[in-house]
Amino acid sequence: MKTRTWGCRPKAASIGPGAAAAPLLCALLLLADPVAGKEVQRLYVDLDGDSKVEAINLSATEPDASGRSQISVRIGSALFSTEHQTVPEGRIEIRAIVIDRQRSQRQLALTVEQSEGCVHHLLAYTPRRLVRLLPIRGEAGCSLPALAGDGVVEAAVWEGYGGSKERYRLGTDGLSMRPESRSGHEVGLVRPTPAR
Repeated sequence: MKTRTWGCRPKAASIGPGAAAAPLLCALLLLADPVAGKEVQRLYVDLDGDSKVEAINLSATEPDASGRSQISVRIGSALFSTEHQTVPEGRIEIRAIVIDRQRSQRQLALTVEQSEGCVHHLLAYTPRRLVRLLPIRGEAGCSLPALAGDGVVEAAVWEGYGGSKERYRLGTDGLSMRPESRSGHEVGLVRPTPAR
């Protein structure tokens, strides 16, 4: 098994409640060689704020004849699964994120690179359950949505010849996102070519 440390650099002062658990956000990721058509990434982080680290497993099947892969995130018995048209050598990764610094819970961002760009699935965890908060399509260059830590996710959504920003606020239950006002169509934005 290969071990790789990923380059996250959380700042304890900027995380708010649960700052003592900040090193857990910058957890050790283990990448295993694909076994039986699976690519596995593991992340260890306290997601639900109980001071106990969850083991998060990301797996992706080899693409079928049409290029589609089954991608799964598992934490114990909790499972989130999605199917995507992936690109050869494209990014499939998961990261711990902080949507609201005032809460002890952390979320996950699953990024899948496709030929037309990336899809990001923002996920929340409660014991025995993974909930998709938001699927975001069209992020430029596979970058994650803007996260200011104030409970709001602002995402670039590309449409036709221009783009717009969508804003979503984390619900009080921590398991939902609700749309906020839209900033409007920004004419003249050019959709960047996705990174390969």
